[in-house]
Parts: sequence; C-alpha cells; structure tokens
Amino acid sequence: MSNSLFVSAAGMLAEDARTDVIANNLANVRTAGFRKDFVSFRQRLLRSGAAGAAGRSAPGLAIDRTAWDREAGPAVVTGRALDLALQGPGWFAIRRDGQTRYTRAGDFQVNSAGHLATSDGRGEVLSVNGTPISVSGVSRFEINGRGEVVGPDGVLGTIAVLAFDDESRLEKAGDALFRDAGGPPPKAATATEVVFGALEQASVQPVREMTAMIAAMRAYEMNAEALRLQDEMLGRAANDVGRLQA
Repeated sequence: MSNSLFVSAAGMLAEDARTDVIANNLANVRTAGFRKDFVSFRQRLLRSGAAGAAGRSAPGLAIDRTAWDREAGPAVVTGRALDLALQGPGWFAIRRDGQTRYTRAGDFQVNSAGHLATSDGRGEVLSVNGTPISVSGVSRFEINGRGEVVGPDGVLGTIAVLAFDDESRLEKAGDALFRDAGGPPPKAATATEVVFGALEQASVQPVREMTAMIAAMRAYEMNAEALRLQDEMLGRAANDVGRLQA
C-alpha cells in the first residue's frame, strides 16, 4: 500500500485525538480547578522493509503523549464562605473511596457526616494530620489564610496544602482530582496562602481552544481529502492496468 495513504490516515487519527482533547477542555471551562490537556505528536518514519509488512511501522504522525497544563487558572472572588483558592503552589489533599487525591478545586461543602468535603460530597478534605475536618455541631466557622478552620471555641483543624517537587508525576483521576503516580511524599506548601471566598477557575481559554478546534478540524478535512484523492488515483491505476492487460 502507498506510504502516502498511511501518512494521510495517521494525520486523520492525530487530528481526531486532538479534537477530542480540545472538546474535553471546552466542556470543563466552568469546572473549578480544572487543568486543560494538550496532545503532543511525534513523526513516525517507515522502518526498512516493505510498507505494511508484518512488524513494520507505518509512516505519519503518532501521538507522543497527552499532558496537562501546569499553569493555574485565574482566581475569582465569589464571596462564598466555603470557596477557597490557593495563592501559590500546592494542592488540597482529599480522601475519596479510601484513596488520597489532590485538587486545586476549592468549592467545598459540608457533607452528611459533618466533614468538610468536595462539591459532590464524595471526597473529604484532609487536615495536616491526615484526617477529615469535622465541623459537625459547630454553629459557625471560618477559614483563615493559614488554612485553619476556626470555630467559636478554637481551631477545628488545619487544611493540608501540599506541594510536589515534580508535578509531572500527578495523573488526572477525574472530577478535577489528581493521583500521585509515586515518588517522594509531598511536603507542606508553607509559602502558599489560602484565600477565603475565592475560587480558582479552569486554565482553559475558550477563544484559544475554539481556534485550535477549527485548525484541527481543517487539518482533519485536508487529510481526508488527500486520502480520497490517493484512493481514487490508485483505483484508476488498477483499472487502467487491467484494461491494458486485457
């Protein structure tokens, strides 16, 4: 089979993958603490041997990796008592389904157990001691810049804000949560301030994503048209050869 067919097909697959990633970014533009994803590609060359032979790589673009944006989204003032934003590096520690997860989404609430929890109530915010923070039976409380949850009778707990030496080891786990793929344990982000009544927005810029979407769709269409033309030329060549041999 013609190498050019492989190149066009690989280009279509690459642009289709990029479109899926951009669509997911746009779908989460209003998700607090969401970090946008991006796809990087590498050029795949045909190894020596016949095209399409068993064990041989076809030429064209191939997905290298999908990564997430390291830059934090903008923080906006909401005035909501349980909205928290982090000014500086670091992550809130969350216990969900028995596993520790990390997030920048600070749109918290109090769950049915009386613990400070994520917006869906499924993950509980951990203190610096690694335990949930209970506000059950407390008439009112506030959270200061040190992450201390303060009630009428004193500090109920201090929200853990942890930093990683290498954030690339964090993997997305859904719902703006990340899992630690392994490495040295995170340390307290002592220089980071917890901002009360504010919320970190998604690091998605809709205009840029829409522009990238249009570019990806056009590239997909160009590869599809090139594939169609090549298929048409191969068909004509096969038919012409058949007539000459007849």
